[in-house]
Amino acid sequence: MAKIDKRFQILLSEEEQILLKNEASRRGVSQGELIRMALKNEIIQKSELLRRQALVALTELLD
Repeated sequence: MAKIDKRFQILLSEEEQILLKNEASRRGVSQGELIRMALKNEIIQKSELLRRQALVALTELLD
């Protein structure tokens, strides 16, 4: 597991805070860990999508 040594502050609406608290509790993780997981998943999903799109474009060029 990566060393956690940087602090980051964000503002959430009351609704977002409630959703975060409830989901973190449901999963049995801290709210900070859930935010880190969501951040990683968002970045990974976007980069995977871009890779697939690039592969399709390259394949079309080679056909």
